[in-house]
Amino acid sequence: MKNILFVSSVLALACTGFAQKIVITTNYTADPAPYVHGDTVYLYTTHDEDNADGFMMYDWLLHTSTDMVNWTSHGAVASLGDIKWSSKTNGAWAEQVIERDGKWFMYVPIHGNGISVLVADNPYGPFKEPLNKALVWQREHWNDIDPTVWIDDDGQAYMYWGNPELYMIKLNKDMISTQGSIVTYPKIKDYQEGPWVYKHGDHYYMTFASTCCAEGIGYAMSDKITGPWTYKGDIMPHSSRSNGNHPGIIDFKGKSYVFGLNYELWRYKSEKMGQKYQHKERRSVGLSEMKYNADGTIQKIDYWPDNGVAQLEDFDPYKRVEAETMSWGEDVRVRKSGTAGNTVITNLSEGKYTKISGVEFGDAGAESFSASVLSVKKASSITVRLDKVDGEIVGKAEFSADGLVTVPLTGAVGKHDVFFVFAGDFEADYWEFEDSKTSIPQGPFCKAKLSDPEAKCDVPVVGAKVEGAANFIDFENYDVGGAGKAYYDVDTKNQGGEYREDRVDIVKNGDGFAVGYTQKGEWLEYTVNVQAGGKLPFELSYASGMDNTGVRLFMDDEPITDTLALTGTGDFDTYGTFKGTTTKELTTGEHVLKVMVTSDYVNLDWIAFGESEGSAEDIRNGTTGIVPKIALNGAGAAGMANAFARAAGSYRVFDLMGSELGNIRLNAGATLTDLKAGLKTAGFGSGVYVVRNPAGRTLKLQAGK
Repeated sequence: MKNILFVSSVLALACTGFAQKIVITTNYTADPAPYVHGDTVYLYTTHDEDNADGFMMYDWLLHTSTDMVNWTSHGAVASLGDIKWSSKTNGAWAEQVIERDGKWFMYVPIHGNGISVLVADNPYGPFKEPLNKALVWQREHWNDIDPTVWIDDDGQAYMYWGNPELYMIKLNKDMISTQGSIVTYPKIKDYQEGPWVYKHGDHYYMTFASTCCAEGIGYAMSDKITGPWTYKGDIMPHSSRSNGNHPGIIDFKGKSYVFGLNYELWRYKSEKMGQKYQHKERRSVGLSEMKYNADGTIQKIDYWPDNGVAQLEDFDPYKRVEAETMSWGEDVRVRKSGTAGNTVITNLSEGKYTKISGVEFGDAGAESFSASVLSVKKASSITVRLDKVDGEIVGKAEFSADGLVTVPLTGAVGKHDVFFVFAGDFEADYWEFEDSKTSIPQGPFCKAKLSDPEAKCDVPVVGAKVEGAANFIDFENYDVGGAGKAYYDVDTKNQGGEYREDRVDIVKNGDGFAVGYTQKGEWLEYTVNVQAGGKLPFELSYASGMDNTGVRLFMDDEPITDTLALTGTGDFDTYGTFKGTTTKELTTGEHVLKVMVTSDYVNLDWIAFGESEGSAEDIRNGTTGIVPKIALNGAGAAGMANAFARAAGSYRVFDLMGSELGNIRLNAGATLTDLKAGLKTAGFGSGVYVVRNPAGRTLKLQAGK
């Protein structure tokens, strides 16, 4: 009875604050190297083997998160076996990964053989070694470990590394070759190893694992990326609870975070087995929010907080979620499966479970639960519980064969922590919930029904020509059917708060609307009537304050374009058009058009398929009364600009920050040339301006050279 009570108390502890000291529970992890890309944190780590006494490290792992509490495992993305020029079989020590120009670069030490670099086309790998040699190697000693890389504001990249010395060398733009000589820095007080260099505000920071042992996290500051470095003290003091340490620091969604090391997962497992804790190199990543003082110095953190960090956003269950996503996993493991980045959770049997924190089911609640299971060896089940591992049961999926199993739910309403409790012997790939909205059959949206429930609507027409309003597909008029069926939106909040009431972010655009606040991976679907087959031209209206964004078009889930590279329009209120042609022939009949966002932050206004005289935007303005702001980019733009300048009166001139600079007057019938000449005569120099005509339309244009 005493043993039963002890184990129960340990399980209860894991479900509360203790778990939050441990970021990853599916493996022993160390040397965190977090990297922010888009709305996601990519957390690369080293990996201590389950039976390690000393250092047993063979590969590098990746986990991702959008809320800093729930993490998705992607397994090993590289290993010592990928370093073909080295014969090392142990020693996959501290790495760092950084992206540049669409390539991902992983810098890794080969202890005693310098530092190597691996390259991949995406964050999930596979990472390949391009040089067949070390990037740097000081053969006279074994100090070449713990690389950290920073690309400065001017584009110059730097790599620091070293234990017990601190070294630096410049990297070329290709990120796989160096320039100049290695610089050795004077000893920074309390510096031991694990440097992490970065910039925050106007200051550069050199953080590091402070003198062993036990190690804390110290830091120095400079006003230049190259130093000199002035010691400032501890971020985390030396602690007997953490024999080693290794910092990784990021800014993410308005907060700053420090990652490092502890031994809490091994301590927890020792106590669970009824054993006295003994030090072994079985480490776990810790995490804490970090705050800066007004002068840039960092506020001290005593140790990894018991309650971890605050969840940044509610977890959305109404989408496909990888089963290896969790804030805690009790004795579960992950393995690679299929394409790069995909894994499944394995080792699922009686009493094992995973936890998802902060799941928002909404007021209507979830009506069903589906899970994709595989490698089912006997009758098995997944019990869905709320808030505790022995909490309220809202559903139970039972199965004895591989496949997708769906069961009804009762009571999954509001916000809860969700526990998936396993029994039997199987693996799981993914799961999703459905609510009353997501269970609605997909169908075309009817704008008129917003004011008249009895209204009749026709679906948009894809024809050989753009002839009128029926040929325009407004992106805010996506199909009904709910999340995961008619659309997928990353966050649960309707950030635009316009037009429709579900989670898709809709913003005002002149007299109309557009879809905004988009993030990579989001998509929207539209039922359309294709009346003209073949490869068709199209014109798409969008706005973006980013230099480059992208979308891709599908018909019935089959791609009909490559990724469309959309150049920036200057800001999110200035709309331009993109013209292209489908790469696949369309077939007549009713189909579902999908637009997939392939990079963050682009506002989507409308799209029209078919030939048009002049431009679809000219037809749009003449048939719908919606007058978007326009930018000069693409065919038809000159004609649009000439039309813009024909009205007599005062034309107001603004810079790209929205500050009004003055005005000019034009006579009736003026042209684009007259507009530019007027700017020059009025004393406006060469540059890009936003001009507003007497009718209130705006135009962005380049004046002068």
